[in-house]
Amino acid sequence: MDRDIMYEKLLGVATDVEQTDYNGGEYYIYQSTNYSSLERIFDSLNITKSDTLVDFGCGLGRVLFFVSLKFMCNVTGIEYEPELYSRLLDNNAYYHVRFGGQREKFTLLNMKAEDYDIKESDNYFYFFNPFHTEILNKIINKILESIKMNPRKIYIILYYCTPEYIEAMRKYPLKLYKALRMTAYFIDPDEKAYIYTNEL
Repeated sequence: MDRDIMYEKLLGVATDVEQTDYNGGEYYIYQSTNYSSLERIFDSLNITKSDTLVDFGCGLGRVLFFVSLKFMCNVTGIEYEPELYSRLLDNNAYYHVRFGGQREKFTLLNMKAEDYDIKESDNYFYFFNPFHTEILNKIINKILESIKMNPRKIYIILYYCTPEYIEAMRKYPLKLYKALRMTAYFIDPDEKAYIYTNEL
């Protein structure tokens, strides 16, 4: 059975849908990260039940449900587009029919990513090239301000990391923790993930 189909059946969700562009081009089309890439990325991280992952531009929630099942950690999904958010809520309801014990660990927000206030408990941040670098910069600055106010180790995960995103990250006091090539890298060189941290 195809890996993506297998996971969708296991999780009880439907997340493999593309969405057309919206909001004047600042936010990019919705595409889901394939599950083999999620395995590669999150097998390289030691997330615990007390950690919180925030997915900016979470779409239909694939990353949230995968990470919740794998680590039983806290997850926060931020989705701006109303239609996607409505379908995210449907997926969330179906997921919790199977995995009801995780319900209190989910936070789903219908808002612009740059308007989200970083919580003291947030320590993993996921981006699948969801919007223009100007918005990324606003969010990274908020993350850095948060760890200045509440010192902690954080990880920023950039999947499908374009040259523009890599260039944007160079100006921040963060270290490259890992650079991972996905299985489709030799077909599409942007099929990689860069993981940054504030300390090693």
